[in-house]
Amino acid sequence: MQESGSEKIIGYTVGENTSDRFTFVVSDVSEVSKWEYVFAEIGKRKVIGRIERVVSRSDLLNQDMDFLSVSKYVETELADHVFLCQAKSLGSVEGDALLLSRKIIPPGSPVMRASQRLLEDHLSYPGERSLNIGHLVDRNDVRVSVDINGLKRHLAILAQTGAGKSNAAAVLMEELLKKGASIIVLDPHADYALMRTGKNGARYAADIRIFRTPLSSGRYNAQTSSLSSLFTLRFQDLEADEISDIMGIKEEWSTLRRIVDDICRSMKPPRDLASFLSAYRELKGEDSSKISGRIRILGKIGSIFSDNTTPMEEYLAPGQLSILDLSGMDQALANYFAHRVLNTIYEAKVEGSGGFPVFVFVEEAHNFVPPGSRALIAQMLRKVASEGRKFGMFLVVISQRPGKLDQDVLSQCNSSIILRITNPLDQKAIMESSESMSESMLQDLPSLNIGEAVLTGEFVKIPVIATIRKRETAEGGGDVDLLSLLEEARKLRDRRRDPAEFRKALKENW
Repeated sequence: MQESGSEKIIGYTVGENTSDRFTFVVSDVSEVSKWEYVFAEIGKRKVIGRIERVVSRSDLLNQDMDFLSVSKYVETELADHVFLCQAKSLGSVEGDALLLSRKIIPPGSPVMRASQRLLEDHLSYPGERSLNIGHLVDRNDVRVSVDINGLKRHLAILAQTGAGKSNAAAVLMEELLKKGASIIVLDPHADYALMRTGKNGARYAADIRIFRTPLSSGRYNAQTSSLSSLFTLRFQDLEADEISDIMGIKEEWSTLRRIVDDICRSMKPPRDLASFLSAYRELKGEDSSKISGRIRILGKIGSIFSDNTTPMEEYLAPGQLSILDLSGMDQALANYFAHRVLNTIYEAKVEGSGGFPVFVFVEEAHNFVPPGSRALIAQMLRKVASEGRKFGMFLVVISQRPGKLDQDVLSQCNSSIILRITNPLDQKAIMESSESMSESMLQDLPSLNIGEAVLTGEFVKIPVIATIRKRETAEGGGDVDLLSLLEEARKLRDRRRDPAEFRKALKENW
C-alpha cells in the first residue's frame, strides 16, 4: 500500500461519514481488528478512531441468492467482496491535545494504523500523574496509564465473578502505594490478605499492613499470620446502639434494642463482655427469652473483644496500605467493623487532622450499601461518595453486582474500570450511572476476555479498552482448584476401600 509520510495507509474512507463516526475500506483484513486504533487524515489534522465493527460485504453475492447461484459465481471466481471497518471518532489531534472532533471526514481520506507513540502521547499521562495499569487490548506495545487526579471523584471497578476485578483492584492499590497514597481496604473474603508478600514469596513492601480479627478465615500460614496484626475492640468503649449493631439487631427492632439498653444500664464494673452477660442473666420474664438468640451470637464472637480498641494511627498513616480482613464474619458484624473504621477516619478528616489523601477500597460493595439500605455503613458510604472528596477521602467501590449496588453511590463514581459483565440488569445499571459509557461499549462487555476492561470517565482522556497487567503481589482469594481437590478425594476414597492402605493410614495418623 501507499505511504502517508512515514505511516502506512491501510484503507480509505467511503460512504457516509459523520463527525463522530467514519467507515473505511481495506484490502487486507489481517491489517485490522476490532478495537484497533486508527486515524484518518483531514489535511494536516489527524482524527483518531477506534474500530467498533469489521464486516465483509458483497454487492454481487447478496442474501437473496440461492445456494446453486452462489456456487456458480464462486466456481467461476466472479465473487466480489470488500472489507469494511466502522470506527468511532475519539478526538482530533490539536498540537499536544486530543480534542473532541467536529470535522467531517470526506470519502477518499487515507486511514492509517495509529502508532505506539501517537497512542501513548494521547492515552497515557506523564510522571507523577500516571498510574500504569496495563496495555491496549491486542497492542502490547502501547502502555495504558490513568490519571491519579481523576480518582478525586471516585472510581467503580465492576465485573462478574472470575473476570479479574480483584486483580484490577490490587494493581491500582500497588500503583497508588508507589505514589505514597494512604489506602484502606475493606476485604470481606480475604482477597487481599496476602498482599504484603510478592509472587516470588519475598516481602513486597514494608508499608502494607494486614489487620485480621480472631474470626478471620483467610488463607494464613505461620509466616503470614506473623506478618498480620489483630484488629480488636474494647467492649467498654461500645455504646448500647453499637452493641445492638454487632448483635445484628436492626434499627426497626425497637423491643430488642430497648432490652440491650436495659442490660447496659444494669451492668456493673468493669463493664466488659462478662459484665454484660452477667447483667443479661439477671433479666426477668419475656425479655430474657426474646434476646437469648442474639446473646448466643454475641457469645460466639466474644473473641473480637480485647483490653484495647485498635487506634486509628495503626491503620491510617501516610503512604500505608491497610487491609482489614473481615472474613469469617456475618454481614451485620462486617458492617459494624467497616462503619467504625470509616467513621473514625471521616471524623478525623473533617476535623482536619491528617492532610494527606485517603483512598478507601470497598470489596463486595453491593453487600455494604445495597439500594435503600439504612444501615450505618451504607449511610457512611453515601456520605463519603457525596462529600468525602472535600476532605481528601476518595472511594473505590468494587462489585460483581452493580445492579444491586446503591445507584446514588455508583453514580457518584465518575470513573470506571468495567470488565466482563453478561447480566442484563447489571449492564443496565452501568449504562444508567455512567455518562461516558456508549451503547457499543456496553454491547462489547460480554465479549471481553479475563483481565480485559473498559476504562471510562475522568481518569482517562478518552474511553479505552485495555488489558490490565498482572498484580505484583500474592493473591489471597481466588477460585479453588476443583480438579486437584477431586483428585485428592478419589485417593482418600480408594485408600478407604483398601483394608491394607486403610490400616497404614491409621498407623500414620496415630
